[in-house]
Amino acid sequence: MDQELTLLELNRKIKDAIDQSFPLNYWVIAEISEMKVNRKGHCYLELVEKDEADDRIIAKARGMIWSYTFRMLKPYFENATGQEFKQGLKIMVQASVEFHELYGLSMHISDIEPSYTLGDMARKRMETIRKLEEEGILKMNRQLPLAQVPQKIAVVSSQTAAGYRDFMEQLHHNPYGYVFYAKLFPAFMQGDQAESSIIQALEKIYRHEDFFEAVAIIRGGGAQADLSCFDQYTLAAHLAQFPLPVVSGIGHEKDESVVDMVAHTKQKTPTAVADFLVNRAYQFEDRLLQARDRIVQQTNRFIQSEQQKHQNLSGRIVPNVNALIDRTKTRLERKAEKLTHLNQMFMASQEQKLKDHSSRMANTSQNVIQNAGYELKHLERNFPKSVEKYISHTKKQLENLERAKNHLDPENVLKRGFSITQLNGRTITSADQAGEGDVLQTRLYKGYIESTVNRKKEE
Repeated sequence: MDQELTLLELNRKIKDAIDQSFPLNYWVIAEISEMKVNRKGHCYLELVEKDEADDRIIAKARGMIWSYTFRMLKPYFENATGQEFKQGLKIMVQASVEFHELYGLSMHISDIEPSYTLGDMARKRMETIRKLEEEGILKMNRQLPLAQVPQKIAVVSSQTAAGYRDFMEQLHHNPYGYVFYAKLFPAFMQGDQAESSIIQALEKIYRHEDFFEAVAIIRGGGAQADLSCFDQYTLAAHLAQFPLPVVSGIGHEKDESVVDMVAHTKQKTPTAVADFLVNRAYQFEDRLLQARDRIVQQTNRFIQSEQQKHQNLSGRIVPNVNALIDRTKTRLERKAEKLTHLNQMFMASQEQKLKDHSSRMANTSQNVIQNAGYELKHLERNFPKSVEKYISHTKKQLENLERAKNHLDPENVLKRGFSITQLNGRTITSADQAGEGDVLQTRLYKGYIESTVNRKKEE
């Protein structure tokens, strides 16, 4: 029978074997999948290794950093990389492998190599840029036309950020008095939720795409470690393909983020973004003023040229006009004399015609009056007979109408043997208006009959 061991004895054997097999410290490359710092300052990590092909976890181990070591390693790493020490990072650490009878296998971390993480971050950044280039969207937002004077701005920022307040102050209190409409779409600008929060803000702006003219993504100064979200592929791809021009002012003083690369226009700070918008309006106004001055100058030159032409033309026209007036005046005087003579002849001719016409009119009027007298006497003789004839004809028509009315009177119709049949007070004229069992009321010339339908025949 095999030797029997208690669990403690077995774990002690494992511990001895591990201590003998791993007597030294080792540099280990892994990714932080979970991280927790307890109240005493000890840092507990879950380290994993993933398959590069499908991102599947292929190895996992626990690691810990004692508080006195963590207080030195964390600021050292963050100052060297500009990146917060947090989950999701790929790190190279120096660790000893230990096995505890109660807590199992773990790695005690004593040192960290920031340059490895910097290289991994740079590699991921370059992969993001390469992917954007392969998809053909890296410079897509730059190709959008930016309004000459963009005044309706959608702002993506943290509402409490000093950079946002500086941007609004610079934009609305510009020295030229230009008016801008800036609508804030709040978002986290650092931390694990920053990327998804900014994308959600962009989706809200997209619903009002037709209203806004540009998007300003702004963030004030801060630690370089807080800016890692601006190198992420998903956010950069959203901005690159956004249908409005994007102006970035993220606050990078040294490096250019991927978001800066895909933006339509990159500025260093939120204040610089506001200055860019104000200066764009100023440059447009300056171009307008210069164009106005050129138009005024050209107009003045044209007016002066035309005035000179008019003066020269007037010098030649006035003598010619005076001579033309004299010739025309002479012709008019001759025509006036001729017209006076013709008028006198015409008036004498018309006067004679009027006398002849008056004579003929007097004779014609006398004949018309005489004929009208004859016709009036004829009408006086025949008028009484015509009136009597009309009255007699009309009386006969009235008598005919009276006989027709009496003939069609309902009482007379009933008297001739006809009847009126009703169902529930309504007159029926067809068999299909009544059904078997219905009670009918029939009105005769004298009296009523009530009957029940037993059978009906429709025609």
